[in-house]
Amino acid sequence: MARILHLVAARLKPDADPERRDHAIALAHALRDVPGVQRVIVAASEQRLIAATWLPDRAALEPFAASPPHMHFIMRGLAPVIADMWSASVETDGDPAETPSALWVFALGASEVFEWRVRDLLRGVEDLPGSAATGPTVEERERYRAGGIVGLDFAEVGPFESALASARREWAGIADAIEEASAPVSHPPGAA
Repeated sequence: MARILHLVAARLKPDADPERRDHAIALAHALRDVPGVQRVIVAASEQRLIAATWLPDRAALEPFAASPPHMHFIMRGLAPVIADMWSASVETDGDPAETPSALWVFALGASEVFEWRVRDLLRGVEDLPGSAATGPTVEERERYRAGGIVGLDFAEVGPFESALASARREWAGIADAIEEASAPVSHPPGAA
């Protein structure tokens, strides 16, 4: 059964205050407390902060976006520390591994791309090393056509990067329309 995967990928300011960055990461983890949220995976590095949130269906998207924890994450967490960000909401049947070590997320811009090329891209991502959750975007006036996530175990990171470099050559013509981000998975405070 298809669920909604809501992605937020932010590029952090090079001079972002470490305490504010940590606060943004903590607020990303707090998204799991929003009613209806089924799963949250947060990934963070010195350059990136990624939040991937699974919701049961499209009807859950608007309440999630309007919830205080989500608004705090965006306005009080991300706003002070980011240079830019993108977000997309994707309908997907996929689910990455239970405890990935790293994430790669992507969104295909709403350019003039034939639908068969979008489907080929999604299949191509699903064929990469790791466990993927991909699909078309669902919101009206969406800036993106499709997107998704790949969860990677530590041993899959190198093979994934090599396979992704090869895949980008196959995606010639649409590769420039793909937003992407990657980072190691961040565990909630107090998690083992």
